[in-house]
Amino acid sequence: MFVGAITDEIRNCDFGDARLNRRLQLITQRLSEKPNMSIPSACHGRAEMEAAYRFFDNDKVTPDEILASHATSSVERVRQTKVALLVQDTTEVDVTRPDSIVIGAGPLNSEKQLGALYHPLIAYEPSGIPLGTVWHKRWIRESIHKESTPDEKHKARKKLPIEAKESIRWIEGFRAARGIADACPDTLCVCIGDSEADIYELFAEPRSTQHGQVHLIVRSCYDRVVNCVEPCKKLMETVRLDGEYHSCHPPT
Repeated sequence: MFVGAITDEIRNCDFGDARLNRRLQLITQRLSEKPNMSIPSACHGRAEMEAAYRFFDNDKVTPDEILASHATSSVERVRQTKVALLVQDTTEVDVTRPDSIVIGAGPLNSEKQLGALYHPLIAYEPSGIPLGTVWHKRWIRESIHKESTPDEKHKARKKLPIEAKESIRWIEGFRAARGIADACPDTLCVCIGDSEADIYELFAEPRSTQHGQVHLIVRSCYDRVVNCVEPCKKLMETVRLDGEYHSCHPPT
């Protein structure tokens, strides 16, 4: 039952070659049966393993095409729920090897740590049940400013437009969430990010859609001014006072 559900997620993938479509179904089945195993261990024999690696090395096979079918199914599940939490975050895909370098890998936190970065937008029910990945972004750093001090790095980032920063991923993820909310008008969609998402450009993004709006929750990182008329009024104090008020005056 579980394997069938997994393979159904990618049933609409089309690489323009029926053999590649069938190979993806088989690879997905094998990895679903042994999710804790590597590709060689999950495959049934050397022939399957070599076919799997040829599949991943094929120019017609792209992560976007593999995800597209799953994302469509995920949005349909969002449409069927009353509230959907659209959570975005970034993870490192570390492929550092002691004796060799993986072709195409870029630096992560240092020149010695190599890999890629992956930023998905995953939908959940409020109970925590995952509904699936609805959008993603991936990228590889070409270099890092290892010789610069933290202060120099901060000043350099300040000069860059948001479109040239890695932080743009939060805005792109929110825009994707807005699109999901527009496609699911009967679902209350809430986009959630951690403290890295506490950037002005994200809060400046429009939240209205053609059929409603997408809500936004961000873990605070900066103690921002919350009222231009009262510039001394800061975010942290306001939230604490508001929380104390509601704890003393519960809603009736």
